Amino acid sequence: MDAEHARQDADAEQPEPASEKAAPKDESELTVFQLIQRMNVAQKVRFAFRADKEGRTLLLKDTSKLVVLAVLNSPKITEQEIEMVAKSRSMSEEILRVIARKREWLGNYVIKLGLVGNPKTPIGIALTHLPSLKTRDLAFLGKDRGVPEAIRLAAQRLARQRQEKGV
Repeated sequence: MDAEHARQDADAEQPEPASEKAAPKDESELTVFQLIQRMNVAQKVRFAFRADKEGRTLLLKDTSKLVVLAVLNSPKITEQEIEMVAKSRSMSEEILRVIARKREWLGNYVIKLGLVGNPKTPIGIALTHLPSLKTRDLAFLGKDRGVPEAIRLAAQRLARQRQEKGV
C-alpha cells in the first residue's frame, strides 16, 4: 500500500511542473488582470494614463485612492466610465467629490443622477444637484431607501412642489 501512496504522490506532483510550463512567463502573454495584480501602486498610477478601457475598469476597482484618482485624471477616460464610478456604492466619498468638481462631467445628466443617488455622496453635493433632476427621477429618489434621509425628503418635497405647479 505504501508503494501505491508513493505513486499517487508522484502523480500529484507531476502536473505542477507542467502547469508552470503552461503559465505565461513574459509580460506580453499575461492578461491585463494578471499584469495589474503584479504591479505596485506607483506602477498602477503610471499604467492608468496609458491603459485601455479594460485596464481602466480594473484599476477603478483598486483599493488605493491614488490609483482611482489617476484613472479619473486619465485623458482617455470616457463619460460612461465616470457614470459607472458615480453610481458605484463602493467608491469613497473623496472620489465622488472629485467627480462633482468637474463641470464637464456634471453636464452629463446620468452622472449627476448617479451622484445624487449614491449614498456615499456628501449630502451637500447631492442637495446642490437635486433641483436639476427631472421630476420622475425625484419621485424615484423620494422612494429610495438606499439614499440618506435628507436627500429622500428633499426629493419628495421638490417633486411635490413641481407636481403642484404643473397641475
